[in-house]
Amino acid sequence: MPEGIGVAHMAWRAARGESLRAIAQRFGNALLAVRSDAAGEDATAGADAGRYRSVLGVVADDADAVARAIDAVFASYAEAGRHDEAFVQRQVTALQHACVAFTHALPDAAPYYVVSLAGGRRTDAVTRGDADVDTWYVARDRAATVELPDAVRTCLDAVCEVERIAALQACEIELVIDAWGVAWLLQARALPCAQHAGHAAIAARRTVEAALAREAVPPLLGMMPDWNPAELLGEHPRPLARTLFDRLVTRRAWAIGRAALGHAAGARPLLRFHAGRPYVDVRTSFRSLLPVALDADLGARLVESACARLRAHPHLHDKVEFDVVPAALRFGFEAWFATRHAGFDAADVAAVAAALREPLRRALDHARTMRLRSGFERDLGLREPAHEPALLAHWLARVELRTAARFAEAARQAFVLEALMRSAVEQQLLDGGILQRLRAAATADRVGDGDDDHVRAGTFEISAPARREWTGGPRRPARAMPAPMPTARDAPRLDAALAGLGITIAPAALFAHYAAVLRTRELGKFALARAVSLGLDALGARAHACGVARDDAGWLELDALLDPSAEPRVLHGAIEAARRRHAVEAAVAMPLLIDGHCLGVVHHAAGQPNYVGHGRVHGHIARVDATTLPQHVPPGSIIAIASADPGYDWIFMREPAALLTAFGGPNSHMAIRCAAAGVPALLGVGPEAFRRMADAATLAIDFEARTWTKA
Repeated sequence: MPEGIGVAHMAWRAARGESLRAIAQRFGNALLAVRSDAAGEDATAGADAGRYRSVLGVVADDADAVARAIDAVFASYAEAGRHDEAFVQRQVTALQHACVAFTHALPDAAPYYVVSLAGGRRTDAVTRGDADVDTWYVARDRAATVELPDAVRTCLDAVCEVERIAALQACEIELVIDAWGVAWLLQARALPCAQHAGHAAIAARRTVEAALAREAVPPLLGMMPDWNPAELLGEHPRPLARTLFDRLVTRRAWAIGRAALGHAAGARPLLRFHAGRPYVDVRTSFRSLLPVALDADLGARLVESACARLRAHPHLHDKVEFDVVPAALRFGFEAWFATRHAGFDAADVAAVAAALREPLRRALDHARTMRLRSGFERDLGLREPAHEPALLAHWLARVELRTAARFAEAARQAFVLEALMRSAVEQQLLDGGILQRLRAAATADRVGDGDDDHVRAGTFEISAPARREWTGGPRRPARAMPAPMPTARDAPRLDAALAGLGITIAPAALFAHYAAVLRTRELGKFALARAVSLGLDALGARAHACGVARDDAGWLELDALLDPSAEPRVLHGAIEAARRRHAVEAAVAMPLLIDGHCLGVVHHAAGQPNYVGHGRVHGHIARVDATTLPQHVPPGSIIAIASADPGYDWIFMREPAALLTAFGGPNSHMAIRCAAAGVPALLGVGPEAFRRMADAATLAIDFEARTWTKA
């Protein structure tokens, strides 16, 4: 620990000169850190971490600078008392890493060491918020044996040593590692949280590990590839939300939509749940994104190559269809393929490109788009079903096989065309600004006032209020935006490139069709969200008939509510069991990407968030979830939503300064809506960064420099 001395507030007021001379004599001309040490700052009952001022880089023999730093620290106490001090210590130089670690995971002291590490020369790199921070959750029962990077192991060993010396039940520790790999303790404080027993969480983790170990092939599962379940459901949904999503979308509808576009959708389930978290089976997803006409052996090699790429670049987990799997034909396909997949010869690449022509041909079929649109318009006439179990089950099956399957088809059609249009920009066949305006014009339309009274934020969450249940002021009108057309410079180049792909469509017709496909997808998204909301209303009525409150129904699985012989006593028992299970699962650290079966270490990498927009935004944070009413959100805030599904479109009525999400890719619903509304957005920052950012009072986001800072 760097040497230091305490300066008592009373002594400082009475004889600051003596204190300054003592500091100069002790430290010479060294650099100092002047830190807070208020009497109640780190009390076990309620620590005030980060509340008070610290001043770094103070030269010890500069008396004026030292005095200003000490005054600044005492001033941050508001009313410094006789027992308050400032702590002056030698500042560690030649830094490699800054670290903030916890002996137990917050907020409930779950049984994990948590190590957050940032490279660079700033001691406050983790707490400041503007550095790339990697976080490791290390199971306490595995801490001595798991493999860790050297810097993480150094920090963890230091944390364990402090824990033994301090004999604290739970504590937070700030460390730095110098250029020689030596860990220096800056401060340790008790955590004001009840200690978690841990046994149930450890047992739950081991149950998941055992299930994963039974897989014939080492599993690769993700919360964000493909249908982005973490974005649509949240990271840890309640039982009704997850089972309803699985029934309507990932049981059959997703595969029907893929097959309609000529993809190789199989019969395997797409979604799995471990510790209550929704995971996409990555291999099943990747197989379904390949064209059905592709040779089986070549397809199998491609799936393994794509899995290897995702393992090597896990930050691409929400961009797999554009940057991992060859799921669509694009301009410059051979070069795109060569930079992502090794071990394939020219004949292999040609075979993949040839097989992908059929999904593109189907995506360009105007009659298909009109058929889908007509189906969605019929879906808008759906009425709320009766809550009698057999009738409700039949109605949900209709939504699954018609509305949801149609939406899966429309979404796949849009992805295929989006890949083509993006590649036109990448190959300099089309100006990126024109594509952005075309996309914004196609997605700015509203369905119609009054039609969205059933839509709710948290689309599959029964406790989320529907629009008709709140008053948020007038609906924000759609902004009429003219759709651009290809320029005289771009049109000939696009025409030649399309011919090179064997596609006979004029550039102007391509623009018009792309816009129509995007509008149809957005209509389908709304139609499905509306149908889900109607279904939740009926499920709420069914729960009421069984003596179960609507909110409590969220703790039941769909089949339990649809059971015609369900008894209130049994349902209430299931609700209490689900609550307990959910609480235990919440204490199990789960990764965004599961690779193998060992969960003793969960690494949340800094990642590559998606910056959508321009300029610089500074504002207060308004944290929003599915139960938030619009009138409670201050206009002009930076709105922070962990998982923003289509039901959150009401946020645009609050004229946000920006949107912040934990999950969401560049082609997510909110990315599209924010671009159309002219609202800058920072999407998919990951759960760890989101927690740090959303807990800040204010935030500054620079969309040009692609940085953010707690302000």
